[in-house]
Amino acid sequence: MTGITKVVEAARRLERAVIRLEAAMEHVEDGVERDQASAALAQARAQYAALSRVTQHVAGRLDQAIVRLDRALLED
Repeated sequence: MTGITKVVEAARRLERAVIRLEAAMEHVEDGVERDQASAALAQARAQYAALSRVTQHVAGRLDQAIVRLDRALLED
């Protein structure tokens, strides 16, 4: 598995976790449990946002590399 594949898979897992946490929040009634679940959800959302920024950056860098390779090949 390549580095980018690992990042994409991690983003997918994290996205699924956020969705599960959001669904679980609807069923939590105890105040303490709700606070803990809210904290976990906030942390997962923050991690997801950070990972999304990384994947966008990596995708941009890959696009730039592909453009440079295309230009180099066309010049030869």
